[in-house]
Amino acid sequence: MFNPPESGIDGIEVEMGWKGKSSATFTGASGQMAVMGELLHRKCNAAVPQVDVGTDVFAFRDDREDVARIQVKTALGDAYKDGMGYKAKFGISLAQLARTDVPPLFYALAVRLKNEWGDFLVISRARLQELWNDGCGSENRKSGKLELNVRFRLEKQAGDAPSLQAYCGNMDLSVYLNAWEILPPLKPLEEIAPAPHQT
Repeated sequence: MFNPPESGIDGIEVEMGWKGKSSATFTGASGQMAVMGELLHRKCNAAVPQVDVGTDVFAFRDDREDVARIQVKTALGDAYKDGMGYKAKFGISLAQLARTDVPPLFYALAVRLKNEWGDFLVISRARLQELWNDGCGSENRKSGKLELNVRFRLEKQAGDAPSLQAYCGNMDLSVYLNAWEILPPLKPLEEIAPAPHQT
């Protein structure tokens, strides 16, 4: 009866292909799948390009011409001890961010908490460029990335239940929380005014 060695062949451990992948690779891929799931939930189709040259996901609907190019960034969230939110650090390529925004690019920032996904920040490259110019985030010259340290905090408004707010430094990013409707395929269709009645 053949008894294989406990470790690899002839006692030599053979490294499996998946072991060579960093945890960041798996985390990033899971964030991309989470973003695609959000799109599909909103009846918006999603496709992954065969060659990644800066776009992770294409979002589109069969009944509309609009297509959104999305770059997904995923970060592990660190929950606050008081249970009132979490924080996460994202890295955005400055070379990509500084490019002319033609065609438009959108960022979807995903946060993975211990056992679930947190809320998403959805923001256009054009708007993130403006925020960067206004001092949002910090440049990491070694990595060539814009680092965004984002705080997601549950805050109680007067007379209302606590709602999640997002901040990067002193800048309020709450308007971009789950802002999927800024993507062209998900923007509400403008109502067409009826033509005036002619007599």
